[in-house]
Amino acid sequence: MAPAMLGPGCRAGGWLVLGLLAPAIARAGLVRDNLYGVKALSASEAWAVGTFGSIYHTVNGGKTWETRESGTRNALFSVDFADPEHGWAVGKSAVVLHTTDGGASWKAQRSPIPPEKHLFKVQALDARTAWAVGDWGARTVTHDGGEHWEDRSLSDDIVLYDVSFPDAAHGYVCGEFGTVLVTADGGATWEKRPAGTDKTLFGLDFVTPEEGWAVGIDGLLLHTRDAGRSWVVQRGNVRTESLEEFGFLEAMSNPGLYAVRVLGQYGMVVGDTGTVLVTTDAGQSWRRLELPSSQGLAWLRDVSLVPGAEGIAIGAGGFAVRFDRGQVTLPSGAAATVAPTP
Repeated sequence: MAPAMLGPGCRAGGWLVLGLLAPAIARAGLVRDNLYGVKALSASEAWAVGTFGSIYHTVNGGKTWETRESGTRNALFSVDFADPEHGWAVGKSAVVLHTTDGGASWKAQRSPIPPEKHLFKVQALDARTAWAVGDWGARTVTHDGGEHWEDRSLSDDIVLYDVSFPDAAHGYVCGEFGTVLVTADGGATWEKRPAGTDKTLFGLDFVTPEEGWAVGIDGLLLHTRDAGRSWVVQRGNVRTESLEEFGFLEAMSNPGLYAVRVLGQYGMVVGDTGTVLVTTDAGQSWRRLELPSSQGLAWLRDVSLVPGAEGIAIGAGGFAVRFDRGQVTLPSGAAATVAPTP
């Protein structure tokens, strides 16, 4: 079984955060928490979650962040909003949090998943419907705003890492051993489709019921145009090889990829050791960007884009970067540069 990919514990520079101590008092400092999930609501507003139950909110494109009380010390791995008012966050020990007031307050909801399992990803389809996936086949859904969550877990002992619904009927889940699960009836039934690899897939994103991308270990980036029936390798190697077969330098040049997002002509992939890939042709090709050496080893765990081709990616030690039409900017204002061709 692949371990839960929470990211290595390296530190990196963070964005400015405003910790609210009282209604009229704010404390300035840097976000030092490892951040695992992010949701952009607009070019200026976004939510991020991470270690120790941390929830952060920005309304100025990440220049400053405010903390929000989560009510838990469990790590939060994912956050999503159906609209500006209704959102969910999930994390360690199957914790599920919900907001109906735009994130001003968060309340725990009863999860049918046992606390021995973690939930790694949540997607909100609308204010009443959300799916979450995680450890050992954990899969759960609500159709009433979280008043009740149904256990739709697999019988197989497979860790599930990501879920993507391009519309209410069509959904995809990925995980260990190249697992790709597909539904065309809103999750009533699911079928497994071959990804052409046994490697763990950490992230996926479908922009239509037919077209999507998946990313995973060893720099693997896959693309499908037929609802996951066949996949084209855009980057990496689908074969599972030992380090001796793969080669140390080649392994270092193909770090794990954790998240992919495509919106219109633009898209972004993030992963280990500062890996950032961008596309400006709707995901048909990708180029690697290079972060400054001071952030070159920082892992990035999640990315979220909004219409207008803008967004934000987050990761280790509060590290975050802005995305704008294929350009990536650091908190300092420095821009990532195109990496040299190996």
